Amino acid sequence: MDKTFMILETFQQEVTCCCPGQKHQHKIEFHEGDIWVITNERKYVDCLGWHYLVENNDEFEFYIHVEDLDTLHSNGNICSAWDIDLKLNHLHFKVNEALDQNDREGFISNANELRLLKEMKTKMMEAYAQTI
Repeated sequence: MDKTFMILETFQQEVTCCCPGQKHQHKIEFHEGDIWVITNERKYVDCLGWHYLVENNDEFEFYIHVEDLDTLHSNGNICSAWDIDLKLNHLHFKVNEALDQNDREGFISNANELRLLKEMKTKMMEAYAQTI
């Protein structure tokens, strides 16, 4: 499983916080560009299943149910570094295709998207490097 994810679009999620001395459920809004790092700490809650401890932008930690994490990934709310690599590969292809076809608008559009995605990956990799 990937350990680093980036939020692709703003959403709210019910999570268990790590408040000192107490555990509470909170609905937190996460924003586009936030970085989640899945830690090695996990816990099992009876009748609910496994939860992962996640660091959000090195600002706070929370627990999230493994199925919620999978759903967010499947729905495209979050993406992993591998997801970004696949998108980068596709965009490189689209840029080259636009060049071959002399498609100025397609080239500009795909090149801009490629640039933004490269910036996202750099931000994600910097966050991941801090956890090593």
